[in-house]
Amino acid sequence: MTREQFIKFKADLLCFGAALSDKAREMLILEHPHFFDKGFIDAVNMNVLGSNICVSIAEAFSENSKYVLDFSDGAYFIEAFNEKAPVRFFPQLPKTNTIIDEIATLHADGCINIWPSTNCCYDKPDIKCKFCSLLPKTKAPIPVEVLCDGLKKLMAQVPDYTLNFSGATYKSPDIMVDYWCSLAKGIREFSNCPIAVEFVPPSDLSLLEKLKESGVTVAIMNIEIVAEELRKKICPGKSAITLEHYHKALKKAVEVFGFGQVSSVMIGGIQPFEDIKKECEYLTSIGVFPTIMPFRPLDDCTFFDVSSCNPDELIEISEYLGALLRKEHLAPECQEGCTKCGGCSIENDCYLEGKN
Repeated sequence: MTREQFIKFKADLLCFGAALSDKAREMLILEHPHFFDKGFIDAVNMNVLGSNICVSIAEAFSENSKYVLDFSDGAYFIEAFNEKAPVRFFPQLPKTNTIIDEIATLHADGCINIWPSTNCCYDKPDIKCKFCSLLPKTKAPIPVEVLCDGLKKLMAQVPDYTLNFSGATYKSPDIMVDYWCSLAKGIREFSNCPIAVEFVPPSDLSLLEKLKESGVTVAIMNIEIVAEELRKKICPGKSAITLEHYHKALKKAVEVFGFGQVSSVMIGGIQPFEDIKKECEYLTSIGVFPTIMPFRPLDDCTFFDVSSCNPDELIEISEYLGALLRKEHLAPECQEGCTKCGGCSIENDCYLEGKN
């Protein structure tokens, strides 16, 4: 498979997911039953031909994918371009007999992803983000002391792993950032591992300094939708935070965390790609690593009946971003967590393609 073919293959998988053969379904039910949970955070994280890919297999739209995850001779694979591409799932983490066993998963080799909060202040009638499929499984974030108890036991077994945190914004952005500060402080009592945190910009930007002082390594603040009027339609609640404030927060974060240690996701397929292109130009110029995540109509989101992002358009804009990343010396491998993983997007692959 050529590099160009692989990028097309990965873009298709991100946008359309994968269907399952009967044999693969039978084996996954036995070996990985959690793969059948719906929602973005439960999509299947796999490595194919050396690249991490987050693939939906449990959603309605994925049943119509032209790619089929199959199982034969003791191995999983997906056929593409007349080749059988081997699929590697990441191993289970060591057991701790704590809540960590239920919520911590590997999204890449050495990168542990955890969502301690699923109760979002924007998850209310008429204001929820229309692309969001997150369901409120908890009333409040898991208490810091409970998380740290499990993480201490886990990190004793995998001391060199990265911790990547995300989750719903509980009560308000500022309250949630305070939570991340407390969690990072707790982790720093027993581990020096890299900590990446995804959060909504707080109103008080001095909290970014507090985050850094608490031990957070990487800051992720997702713009998602660029144009203000469109943001109001797609993110009725979160759009109260202006793009101007996001820019101020991202600039401040680069000052605090360092060049290339801040990132921001934009969603492709539900907004003009020209908006994303311009935003990528601006973000890379100030030292922020943009990620273009394709929209997919997850069953539990308001936009469940909207078409998936066009993979060819995703490739075009991601190749443009890859060139920007090379120009500004923003290497994916220099930022821990989601950016280094690259499983939800293809700009890392486009960056490498242009570099070779």
